[in-house]
Amino acid sequence: MFQDIGKLPEVTDTVSHAASITKYLYNHCHPLYLMRQFTHEKEILRPAPTRFATNFIALQSILGQKDALRALVTSREWTSSTYSKDAKAKKCVEQVLDSNFWKQCADIVKITEPLVRVLRIVDSEDKPTMGFLYQAFFKAKHEMERRFQRNKTKIKTYLEIMDSRWDLQLKRNLNPAGYWLNPQCFFNVEEFEKHKFTTSGLLDVFEKYAHGDPDLLDKLTSEMRIYKDAELDFGRPTAIRERSKVMPDQWWETYGCHTPNLQRLAVRVLSQTCSASGCERNWSVFENIHTKKRNRLEHQKLNDLVFVRYNLRLQQRSHLRHQNYDPINLETFEDHSHFILEESPPFLTVEEIEALRNDLANISIQPSLDDNDQLNLEDDDDEAQLNPMENVNMDDDNVGQASGSNDEEMKPRYETTLTPWC
Repeated sequence: MFQDIGKLPEVTDTVSHAASITKYLYNHCHPLYLMRQFTHEKEILRPAPTRFATNFIALQSILGQKDALRALVTSREWTSSTYSKDAKAKKCVEQVLDSNFWKQCADIVKITEPLVRVLRIVDSEDKPTMGFLYQAFFKAKHEMERRFQRNKTKIKTYLEIMDSRWDLQLKRNLNPAGYWLNPQCFFNVEEFEKHKFTTSGLLDVFEKYAHGDPDLLDKLTSEMRIYKDAELDFGRPTAIRERSKVMPDQWWETYGCHTPNLQRLAVRVLSQTCSASGCERNWSVFENIHTKKRNRLEHQKLNDLVFVRYNLRLQQRSHLRHQNYDPINLETFEDHSHFILEESPPFLTVEEIEALRNDLANISIQPSLDDNDQLNLEDDDDEAQLNPMENVNMDDDNVGQASGSNDEEMKPRYETTLTPWC
Protein backbone atom coordinates (compact mmCIF):
# COMPACT_ATOMS: atom_id res chain seq x y z
CA MET A 1 0.00 0.00 0.00
CA PHE A 2 2.79 2.43 0.92
CA GLN A 3 4.67 1.28 -2.15
CA ASP A 4 1.76 2.22 -4.42
CA ILE A 5 1.26 5.57 -2.68
CA GLY A 6 4.97 6.31 -3.00
CA LYS A 7 4.72 6.03 -6.79
CA LEU A 8 2.30 8.96 -7.07
CA PRO A 9 3.96 11.98 -8.78
CA GLU A 10 3.24 14.48 -5.99
CA VAL A 11 4.60 12.07 -3.38
CA THR A 12 7.72 11.32 -5.42
CA ASP A 13 8.50 15.03 -5.86
CA THR A 14 7.97 15.83 -2.19
CA VAL A 15 10.10 12.92 -1.00
CA SER A 16 12.88 13.91 -3.40
CA HIS A 17 12.67 17.49 -2.15
CA ALA A 18 12.93 16.38 1.49
CA ALA A 19 15.75 13.96 0.70
CA SER A 20 17.89 16.72 -0.83
CA ILE A 21 17.53 18.77 2.38
CA THR A 22 18.49 15.92 4.68
CA LYS A 23 21.36 14.84 2.44
CA TYR A 24 22.99 18.23 2.71
CA LEU A 25 22.50 18.58 6.47
CA TYR A 26 23.69 15.10 7.34
CA ASN A 27 26.72 15.21 5.03
CA HIS A 28 28.20 18.48 6.37
CA CYS A 29 29.34 18.61 9.96
CA HIS A 30 28.80 22.29 10.78
CA PRO A 31 25.28 22.49 9.30
CA LEU A 32 24.47 19.26 11.15
CA TYR A 33 25.80 20.77 14.38
CA LEU A 34 23.66 23.90 13.89
CA MET A 35 20.61 21.82 13.01
CA ARG A 36 20.86 19.87 16.26
CA GLN A 37 21.17 23.13 18.17
CA PHE A 38 18.00 24.55 16.64
CA THR A 39 16.06 21.27 16.99
CA HIS A 40 17.26 20.79 20.61
CA GLU A 41 19.18 17.61 19.74
CA LYS A 42 16.21 16.08 17.92
CA GLU A 43 16.93 14.25 14.69
CA ILE A 44 14.83 14.97 11.62
CA LEU A 45 15.08 11.35 10.55
CA ARG A 46 13.66 8.32 12.34
CA PRO A 47 13.66 4.62 11.47
CA ALA A 48 10.62 2.88 10.05
CA PRO A 49 9.35 -0.71 10.19
CA THR A 50 9.58 -1.27 6.43
CA ARG A 51 11.44 0.37 3.59
CA PHE A 52 8.19 1.59 1.99
CA ALA A 53 7.17 3.51 5.12
CA THR A 54 10.59 5.12 5.59
CA ASN A 55 9.77 8.06 3.33
CA PHE A 56 6.51 8.87 5.11
CA ILE A 57 8.04 8.58 8.59
CA ALA A 58 10.80 10.95 7.43
CA LEU A 59 8.27 13.45 6.07
CA GLN A 60 6.44 13.43 9.41
CA SER A 61 9.67 14.10 11.27
CA ILE A 62 10.80 16.87 8.90
CA LEU A 63 7.40 18.55 9.07
CA GLY A 64 7.61 18.51 12.87
CA GLN A 65 10.87 20.50 12.65
CA LYS A 66 9.61 22.99 10.04
CA ASP A 67 10.00 26.08 12.25
CA ALA A 68 13.40 24.96 13.52
CA LEU A 69 14.74 24.40 10.00
CA ARG A 70 13.46 27.77 8.81
CA ALA A 71 15.01 29.48 11.81
CA LEU A 72 18.25 27.65 11.11
CA VAL A 73 18.75 28.82 7.52
CA THR A 74 17.87 32.43 8.42
CA SER A 75 20.00 32.59 11.58
CA ARG A 76 23.18 34.63 12.00
CA GLU A 77 25.17 31.47 12.66
CA TRP A 78 24.17 30.08 9.27
CA THR A 79 24.55 33.24 7.20
CA SER A 80 27.96 34.05 8.70
CA SER A 81 29.40 30.58 8.11
CA THR A 82 31.43 29.68 5.05
CA TYR A 83 28.95 26.93 4.22
CA SER A 84 26.22 29.46 3.44
CA LYS A 85 28.10 30.60 0.33
CA ASP A 86 28.23 27.11 -1.15
CA ALA A 87 25.93 26.35 -4.10
CA LYS A 88 24.48 23.27 -2.37
CA ALA A 89 23.80 25.31 0.77
CA LYS A 90 21.97 27.97 -1.23
CA LYS A 91 19.84 25.27 -2.84
CA CYS A 92 19.09 23.79 0.60
CA VAL A 93 18.03 27.21 1.91
CA GLU A 94 15.80 27.73 -1.11
CA GLN A 95 14.12 24.38 -0.54
CA VAL A 96 13.62 24.94 3.20
CA LEU A 97 11.97 28.31 2.53
CA ASP A 98 9.75 26.91 -0.23
CA SER A 99 6.18 27.27 1.08
CA ASN A 100 4.76 24.99 -1.63
CA PHE A 101 6.98 22.14 -0.41
CA TRP A 102 5.75 22.48 3.16
CA LYS A 103 2.12 22.63 2.04
CA GLN A 104 2.49 19.46 -0.03
CA CYS A 105 4.40 17.80 2.80
CA ALA A 106 1.62 18.64 5.27
CA ASP A 107 -1.05 17.19 2.97
CA ILE A 108 0.86 13.93 2.47
CA VAL A 109 1.46 13.56 6.21
CA LYS A 110 -2.22 14.23 6.98
CA ILE A 111 -3.22 11.53 4.49
CA THR A 112 -0.68 8.85 5.40
CA GLU A 113 -0.42 9.35 9.17
CA PRO A 114 -3.45 7.12 9.94
CA LEU A 115 -1.93 4.39 7.75
CA VAL A 116 1.39 4.72 9.57
CA ARG A 117 -0.48 4.08 12.82
CA VAL A 118 -1.96 0.91 11.35
CA LEU A 119 1.49 -0.18 10.21
CA ARG A 120 2.89 0.27 13.70
CA ILE A 121 0.06 -1.80 15.15
CA VAL A 122 0.55 -4.52 12.55
CA ASP A 123 4.32 -4.68 12.90
CA SER A 124 4.26 -4.99 16.68
CA GLU A 125 6.15 -8.14 17.67
CA ASP A 126 5.26 -8.33 21.35
CA LYS A 127 1.52 -8.91 20.89
CA PRO A 128 -0.53 -10.60 18.15
CA THR A 129 -2.66 -8.07 16.29
CA MET A 130 -4.82 -10.18 13.96
CA GLY A 131 -7.93 -9.31 15.96
CA PHE A 132 -7.35 -5.57 15.54
CA LEU A 133 -6.28 -5.17 11.89
CA TYR A 134 -9.79 -5.15 10.43
CA GLN A 135 -11.02 -2.44 12.77
CA ALA A 136 -7.80 -0.42 12.52
CA PHE A 137 -7.95 -0.30 8.72
CA PHE A 138 -11.49 1.06 8.58
CA LYS A 139 -10.79 3.55 11.35
CA ALA A 140 -7.77 4.83 9.40
CA LYS A 141 -9.86 5.17 6.26
CA HIS A 142 -12.59 7.02 8.15
CA GLU A 143 -10.01 9.36 9.70
CA MET A 144 -8.59 10.22 6.27
CA GLU A 145 -12.07 11.05 4.98
CA ARG A 146 -12.78 13.19 8.05
CA ARG A 147 -9.59 15.22 7.61
CA PHE A 148 -10.40 16.02 3.98
CA GLN A 149 -14.19 16.15 4.11
CA ARG A 150 -14.12 19.55 2.38
CA ASN A 151 -11.74 18.41 -0.34
CA LYS A 152 -12.48 14.73 -0.98
CA THR A 153 -10.97 14.85 -4.47
CA LYS A 154 -7.51 15.21 -2.90
CA ILE A 155 -7.71 11.79 -1.25
CA LYS A 156 -9.66 10.00 -3.98
CA THR A 157 -6.53 8.40 -5.47
CA TYR A 158 -5.27 7.34 -2.05
CA LEU A 159 -8.60 5.74 -1.13
CA GLU A 160 -8.65 3.85 -4.42
CA ILE A 161 -5.19 2.44 -3.67
CA MET A 162 -6.30 1.40 -0.18
CA ASP A 163 -9.47 -0.27 -1.46
CA SER A 164 -7.64 -2.14 -4.22
CA ARG A 165 -5.02 -3.45 -1.81
CA TRP A 166 -7.66 -4.36 0.76
CA ASP A 167 -9.80 -6.24 -1.73
CA LEU A 168 -6.80 -7.94 -3.33
CA GLN A 169 -4.81 -9.01 -0.28
CA LEU A 170 -6.33 -8.04 3.07
CA LYS A 171 -10.04 -8.73 2.59
CA ARG A 172 -9.54 -12.36 3.39
CA ASN A 173 -11.41 -14.63 5.72
CA LEU A 174 -8.84 -14.45 8.51
CA ASN A 175 -9.21 -10.70 9.06
CA PRO A 176 -13.03 -10.76 9.37
CA ALA A 177 -12.76 -13.89 11.54
CA GLY A 178 -10.20 -12.19 13.77
CA TYR A 179 -12.52 -9.21 14.13
CA TRP A 180 -15.48 -11.48 14.98
CA LEU A 181 -13.51 -13.52 17.54
CA ASN A 182 -12.05 -10.44 19.24
CA PRO A 183 -14.37 -9.89 22.25
CA GLN A 184 -13.38 -6.24 22.47
CA CYS A 185 -14.80 -5.65 18.97
CA PHE A 186 -17.59 -8.22 18.88
CA PHE A 187 -19.35 -7.13 22.09
CA ASN A 188 -19.18 -3.46 21.10
CA VAL A 189 -22.72 -3.52 19.72
CA GLU A 190 -22.68 -0.09 18.09
CA GLU A 191 -19.40 -0.79 16.30
CA PHE A 192 -20.21 -4.37 15.34
CA GLU A 193 -23.48 -3.33 13.67
CA LYS A 194 -21.41 -1.68 10.92
CA HIS A 195 -19.54 -4.91 10.16
CA LYS A 196 -22.12 -7.69 10.54
CA PHE A 197 -21.00 -9.26 7.28
CA THR A 198 -17.82 -10.44 9.01
CA THR A 199 -19.91 -13.41 10.16
CA SER A 200 -19.72 -14.75 6.61
CA GLY A 201 -15.92 -14.66 6.76
CA LEU A 202 -15.97 -16.58 10.04
CA LEU A 203 -18.19 -19.30 8.53
CA ASP A 204 -15.75 -19.62 5.62
CA VAL A 205 -12.96 -20.19 8.12
CA PHE A 206 -15.09 -22.83 9.85
CA GLU A 207 -15.51 -24.72 6.58
CA LYS A 208 -11.80 -24.66 5.78
CA TYR A 209 -10.88 -25.64 9.32
CA ALA A 210 -13.31 -28.58 9.37
CA HIS A 211 -11.90 -30.07 6.12
CA GLY A 212 -15.29 -31.50 5.18
CA ASP A 213 -15.98 -32.97 8.64
CA PRO A 214 -19.70 -32.24 9.28
CA ASP A 215 -19.51 -33.18 12.97
CA LEU A 216 -16.71 -30.69 13.64
CA LEU A 217 -18.52 -28.02 11.64
CA ASP A 218 -21.69 -28.54 13.68
CA LYS A 219 -19.73 -28.29 16.93
CA LEU A 220 -18.11 -25.04 15.79
CA THR A 221 -21.40 -23.39 14.85
CA SER A 222 -23.01 -24.57 18.10
CA GLU A 223 -20.15 -23.19 20.17
CA MET A 224 -20.27 -19.97 18.14
CA ARG A 225 -23.81 -19.38 19.44
CA ILE A 226 -22.65 -19.86 23.03
CA TYR A 227 -19.98 -17.21 22.48
CA LYS A 228 -22.44 -14.90 20.69
CA ASP A 229 -24.95 -15.06 23.56
CA ALA A 230 -22.20 -14.73 26.22
CA GLU A 231 -23.27 -17.94 27.97
CA LEU A 232 -21.37 -20.10 30.49
CA ASP A 233 -17.91 -18.69 31.30
CA PHE A 234 -18.26 -16.03 28.60
CA GLY A 235 -20.90 -14.31 30.74
CA ARG A 236 -18.90 -14.18 33.95
CA PRO A 237 -18.40 -10.65 35.35
CA THR A 238 -14.65 -11.16 35.17
CA ALA A 239 -14.86 -12.19 31.52
CA ILE A 240 -16.96 -9.12 30.72
CA ARG A 241 -14.50 -6.79 32.46
CA GLU A 242 -11.49 -8.33 30.74
CA ARG A 243 -12.87 -8.13 27.20
CA SER A 244 -10.90 -4.95 26.63
CA LYS A 245 -8.14 -5.48 29.21
CA VAL A 246 -6.36 -8.63 28.03
CA MET A 247 -5.28 -9.82 24.62
CA PRO A 248 -7.99 -11.76 22.72
CA ASP A 249 -6.03 -15.03 22.55
CA GLN A 250 -5.42 -14.94 26.32
CA TRP A 251 -9.09 -14.19 26.91
CA TRP A 252 -10.09 -17.26 24.90
CA GLU A 253 -7.59 -19.47 26.72
CA THR A 254 -9.09 -18.36 30.04
CA TYR A 255 -12.84 -18.40 29.36
CA GLY A 256 -13.28 -20.70 26.35
CA CYS A 257 -12.94 -24.03 28.14
CA HIS A 258 -16.60 -24.98 27.55
CA THR A 259 -16.18 -24.44 23.80
CA PRO A 260 -12.95 -26.38 23.15
CA ASN A 261 -13.26 -26.57 19.37
CA LEU A 262 -13.97 -22.87 18.94
CA GLN A 263 -11.32 -22.08 21.54
CA ARG A 264 -8.60 -23.89 19.57
CA LEU A 265 -9.63 -22.16 16.36
CA ALA A 266 -9.85 -18.73 18.01
CA VAL A 267 -6.39 -19.03 19.55
CA ARG A 268 -4.94 -20.10 16.20
CA VAL A 269 -6.56 -17.24 14.30
CA LEU A 270 -5.85 -14.53 16.87
CA SER A 271 -2.22 -15.62 17.19
CA GLN A 272 -1.49 -15.16 13.49
CA THR A 273 1.01 -12.53 12.39
CA CYS A 274 -0.23 -9.63 10.28
CA SER A 275 3.12 -8.49 8.91
CA ALA A 276 5.47 -10.01 6.37
CA SER A 277 8.32 -7.60 7.12
CA GLY A 278 10.12 -10.29 9.12
CA CYS A 279 10.11 -12.61 6.13
CA GLU A 280 11.19 -9.74 3.90
CA ARG A 281 14.18 -9.05 6.12
CA ASN A 282 14.99 -12.76 6.13
CA TRP A 283 15.22 -12.90 2.34
CA SER A 284 17.15 -9.65 2.20
CA VAL A 285 19.83 -11.51 4.15
CA PHE A 286 19.59 -14.29 1.56
CA GLU A 287 20.16 -11.79 -1.22
CA ASN A 288 23.13 -10.21 0.56
CA ILE A 289 24.82 -13.58 0.90
CA HIS A 290 23.95 -14.93 -2.53
CA THR A 291 25.56 -12.31 -4.77
CA LYS A 292 27.90 -12.38 -7.73
CA LYS A 293 30.64 -10.84 -5.61
CA ARG A 294 30.89 -14.04 -3.58
CA ASN A 295 31.70 -17.56 -4.59
CA ARG A 296 28.59 -19.58 -5.22
CA LEU A 297 27.68 -21.51 -2.09
CA GLU A 298 26.01 -24.84 -1.96
CA HIS A 299 22.31 -24.61 -1.26
CA GLN A 300 22.36 -26.15 2.23
CA LYS A 301 25.19 -23.92 3.43
CA LEU A 302 23.38 -20.89 2.07
CA ASN A 303 20.21 -21.81 3.96
CA ASP A 304 22.23 -22.36 7.13
CA LEU A 305 23.76 -18.89 6.88
CA VAL A 306 20.34 -17.29 6.47
CA PHE A 307 18.96 -19.35 9.37
CA VAL A 308 21.78 -18.38 11.74
CA ARG A 309 21.73 -14.71 10.78
CA TYR A 310 17.98 -14.32 11.19
CA ASN A 311 17.86 -16.20 14.50
CA LEU A 312 20.66 -14.05 15.87
CA ARG A 313 18.43 -11.07 15.16
CA LEU A 314 15.55 -12.73 16.98
CA GLN A 315 17.83 -13.45 19.93
CA GLN A 316 18.93 -9.83 20.02
CA ARG A 317 15.31 -8.63 20.00
CA SER A 318 14.49 -10.98 22.87
CA HIS A 319 17.39 -9.54 24.85
CA LEU A 320 16.29 -5.97 24.14
CA ARG A 321 12.79 -6.68 25.45
CA HIS A 322 14.27 -6.79 28.94
CA GLN A 323 15.71 -3.29 28.44
CA ASN A 324 12.50 -1.26 28.02
CA TYR A 325 12.20 -2.47 24.45
CA ASP A 326 9.53 -0.73 22.39
CA PRO A 327 8.28 -3.03 19.61
CA ILE A 328 7.04 -0.08 17.57
CA ASN A 329 10.40 1.69 17.50
CA LEU A 330 12.52 -0.75 15.37
CA GLU A 331 15.59 1.25 15.15
CA THR A 332 17.90 -1.39 13.81
CA PHE A 333 15.92 -2.66 10.87
CA GLU A 334 15.92 0.15 8.33
CA ASP A 335 18.33 2.90 7.43
CA HIS A 336 17.77 6.26 5.79
CA SER A 337 20.44 6.10 3.11
CA HIS A 338 18.04 7.63 0.58
CA PHE A 339 17.71 10.68 2.85
CA ILE A 340 21.34 10.87 4.02
CA LEU A 341 23.83 9.64 1.46
CA GLU A 342 24.76 11.85 -1.44
CA GLU A 343 25.18 10.23 -4.81
CA SER A 344 28.89 9.84 -5.57
CA PRO A 345 31.14 7.14 -7.06
CA PRO A 346 32.79 4.77 -4.57
CA PHE A 347 36.35 5.57 -3.51
CA LEU A 348 37.45 1.92 -3.37
CA THR A 349 36.53 -1.17 -5.33
CA VAL A 350 35.42 -4.37 -3.64
CA GLU A 351 38.84 -5.96 -4.23
CA GLU A 352 40.64 -2.98 -2.66
CA ILE A 353 38.37 -3.09 0.38
CA GLU A 354 39.03 -6.82 0.86
CA ALA A 355 42.79 -6.26 0.58
CA LEU A 356 42.64 -3.38 3.07
CA ARG A 357 40.61 -5.51 5.47
CA ASN A 358 43.21 -8.29 5.33
CA ASP A 359 46.02 -5.79 5.98
CA LEU A 360 44.20 -4.30 8.97
CA ALA A 361 43.64 -7.76 10.43
CA ASN A 362 47.43 -8.22 10.69
CA ILE A 363 48.12 -4.86 12.32
CA SER A 364 48.44 -4.59 16.10
CA ILE A 365 46.68 -1.37 17.02
CA GLN A 366 47.89 0.44 20.15
CA PRO A 367 45.54 2.62 22.16
CA SER A 368 46.02 6.30 21.43
CA LEU A 369 45.93 9.27 23.74
CA ASP A 370 42.65 11.09 23.89
CA ASP A 371 42.14 14.77 24.49
CA ASN A 372 42.21 14.44 28.29
CA ASP A 373 45.38 12.31 28.48
CA GLN A 374 48.54 14.15 29.54
CA LEU A 375 52.15 13.12 29.89
CA ASN A 376 53.04 12.57 33.54
CA LEU A 377 56.15 14.69 34.13
CA GLU A 378 57.61 14.47 37.63
CA ASP A 379 59.90 17.53 37.46
CA ASP A 380 61.40 19.99 35.05
CA ASP A 381 64.62 18.02 34.73
CA ASP A 382 62.78 15.24 32.96
CA GLU A 383 62.45 17.42 29.86
CA ALA A 384 65.79 16.10 28.81
CA GLN A 385 64.22 12.69 28.43
CA LEU A 386 61.73 14.06 25.92
CA ASN A 387 64.60 15.34 23.75
CA PRO A 388 67.31 12.75 24.11
CA MET A 389 69.53 14.28 21.40
CA GLU A 390 69.99 17.74 22.97
CA ASN A 391 72.52 16.94 25.73
CA VAL A 392 74.41 14.06 24.21
CA ASN A 393 78.06 13.80 25.29
CA MET A 394 80.14 13.15 22.20
CA ASP A 395 83.19 11.81 24.09
CA ASP A 396 84.45 8.47 22.98
CA ASP A 397 83.70 6.93 26.37
CA ASN A 398 80.13 8.18 26.50
CA VAL A 399 78.90 7.84 22.96
CA GLY A 400 75.12 7.32 22.83
CA GLN A 401 74.51 8.39 26.45
CA ALA A 402 72.36 11.40 27.34
CA SER A 403 73.18 13.59 30.32
CA GLY A 404 70.68 13.41 33.15
CA SER A 405 69.25 10.10 31.97
CA ASN A 406 70.36 8.19 35.09
CA ASP A 407 70.37 4.96 33.06
CA GLU A 408 66.59 5.24 32.63
CA GLU A 409 64.96 4.33 29.36
CA MET A 410 64.81 7.33 27.06
CA LYS A 411 61.32 8.37 25.96
CA PRO A 412 60.78 9.79 22.46
CA ARG A 413 58.86 13.00 22.05
CA TYR A 414 55.36 12.65 20.65
CA GLU A 415 53.49 15.40 18.92
CA THR A 416 49.79 15.01 18.24
CA THR A 417 47.94 17.12 15.73
CA LEU A 418 44.18 17.29 16.04
CA THR A 419 42.36 17.74 12.77
CA PRO A 420 39.42 20.14 13.20
CA TRP A 421 35.95 18.76 12.52
CA CYS A 422 35.03 21.54 10.18
